[in-house]
Amino acid sequence: MEEVSDYVGLTPAYFSVMFKKETEIGFAKYLINERIEGAKDLLRESTLSVADICRKVGYNDPKHFTRLFEKNVGVKPAVYRKLYG
Repeated sequence: MEEVSDYVGLTPAYFSVMFKKETEIGFAKYLINERIEGAKDLLRESTLSVADICRKVGYNDPKHFTRLFEKNVGVKPAVYRKLYG
């Protein structure tokens, strides 16, 4: 959030308030949603490993990524690939 708020010339706190006012979700949740959607695309359309996809969408820890993915999608990334890949 700090990078984006700097880019648009706002303080992180003000950017956070304005972002939520405009989108009705917080920036952190928005970013997670975007990363998970990107991961879903890569799982369906590529043969990259889950660890590689994890890094491509902005996470460094595959375990953390897998937990977030499962929390948001309902299945682990490998299962998602088997179902929709």
